[in-house]
Amino acid sequence: MTPRVLLVEEHSLVAVGLELALSERNWDVQTTNGPTIADVIAHSERFEPQCVLVDLHIGGRLGKGVELIAPLVAGGAKVLVLTAERRRLALARLLEAGAACWIDKGVDLDLDVVDATLRQLLNGEAVISRDDRATLIEELRRERAGTALASTTFEHLTRRETLVLRALIDGQSAAEIAEANFVSLATVRSQIRSVLHKLGVKSQLAAVALASIHQELLPFRAGIEQDRRNRTLAS
Repeated sequence: MTPRVLLVEEHSLVAVGLELALSERNWDVQTTNGPTIADVIAHSERFEPQCVLVDLHIGGRLGKGVELIAPLVAGGAKVLVLTAERRRLALARLLEAGAACWIDKGVDLDLDVVDATLRQLLNGEAVISRDDRATLIEELRRERAGTALASTTFEHLTRRETLVLRALIDGQSAAEIAEANFVSLATVRSQIRSVLHKLGVKSQLAAVALASIHQELLPFRAGIEQDRRNRTLAS
C-alpha cells in the first residue's frame, strides 16, 4: 500500500512543491490549509495518513502548528514539523506536544531528507533518541519551574518597587529615579533594598538580570506604563 502523508501548509507554492516532490517519491499526498484546526483534524480523519508534515508557523486562522500536534497524534499519525526554530526550549515544546521530530526548513529544504525522515517514522524508527528527547523535555520542565518561582517572587513587589525595578532595568541610577519621581534619594535607596530582599539577591545587577529574563511577569504593567506616559507629557 502506498504510504499516505498529509501536508499542513498555508502557502500554496510551498504546498504544491512538497506535494509534487513527495508524490514522485511514491507517497500518496494530500494537502490542507484548514482554514481552522477543526478542518485540519477532519481532513486527517478522512484521509487517515500515517504521517503528517506540519509547518510550525502556519499563520492565518490556524495560528501555530504546535497546536495541531496533539490532536493529529491522537488520531494515529506521526507528526513531523518543518521549522527554522533553533531554540532548544521551543523544540522541546514540539516533543512535549507529541511530535516525532522536526526538520530544519532553513533556506533550502532538502526534500531527500524529508522523504528519508518520513520513511523512518513510517518504519517505527526513532529519529530523536530517547535520551535526547528526555533531556530536552527536562530542560523545558526546569525552565517552567524557574518561571513559576519568579512569578511568585515578583508578586511580593509593591507598585512603587516594581516601578523602581523597571527603571533599574532601563539603566537609570537611584538619583535619576528619585528625580524623575519627585522623591528623595533615601526613599529610592530604601525601595531598592526592599526589592533586593524580596527577590533574594544581593546586588542591583543580580536583580536586573533576574527581572530582565522575566519582564513579562512583573506586576502593575498597565499602571506603570501610564506613569511613564504622564511623566513624558509633563516633561
